[in-house]
Amino acid sequence: MIEAVIFDWAGTTVDYGSLAPVIAFKKAFKNAGIEISDEEIRKDMGMAKWDHIGKILELADVKQQWQAKYSSLPSEDDRKKIYSNFQQSLIHYLKESTELKSGVLKTFNYLKEYGINVATTTGYTAEMMNVVENKAAENGYTPDLVVTSEDVNNQGRPSPAMIQFIMDKFHIDDPSKVIKVGDTLVDIKEGQNAGVKTVGIVEGSSLMGLSQIEFDELDTEQQVEKRNKVKREFESANADFIIDNIYDLVQIIEYLNESMGKKW
Repeated sequence: MIEAVIFDWAGTTVDYGSLAPVIAFKKAFKNAGIEISDEEIRKDMGMAKWDHIGKILELADVKQQWQAKYSSLPSEDDRKKIYSNFQQSLIHYLKESTELKSGVLKTFNYLKEYGINVATTTGYTAEMMNVVENKAAENGYTPDLVVTSEDVNNQGRPSPAMIQFIMDKFHIDDPSKVIKVGDTLVDIKEGQNAGVKTVGIVEGSSLMGLSQIEFDELDTEQQVEKRNKVKREFESANADFIIDNIYDLVQIIEYLNESMGKKW
């Protein structure tokens, strides 16, 4: 049977649309005089933020802007300065807004009722997670284990290190008994690298990139179109399962448990 579910945070269980890091990235780069788009940011969303900033600095358009403004390419010191600005912006924003997505508590309570361990991995640092974790706890969401790349020698996603760390803590040897749930392609890759089952979540995901209000304002046809676009991206990444809402995970767990010969 399924023994553990590992969730991502922003875009999966909190922060519908994964808006906080996008805002912080834009502000940090704007402070350096560089304009970046949502699409450029979301391309590698889910990575450790230091690595993510490195990816953005490698973009051709960013290099061109940097060269035009500073007559040189960004240095390691430049990367450190942007990272520092990003951290300050993100932590400020997280303190203001870290709301649970719809269905999170219901799903969490189901998992605990059936004795399934709940853990998390993230691209956030421990300092960032301290803010998010405390806010989530105030609303009743308290995973058994919260892991960052700092717990595994800074081996961020898509490395399987954080999932392997969790499996070791939970004394789970068989990766088929573990599910990784996330809203980015990096989440799916992380799960695949660890050999666990992977589930992509559609609504409120970073891949969709819409706030709750923006999604709700779409007509039914537009919502279906947005969902299908995200589903195609998860399919292209070979996610094992794709769900619209987090509570749909219950059906996946029951299906997997039945296929493993365990019925409740």
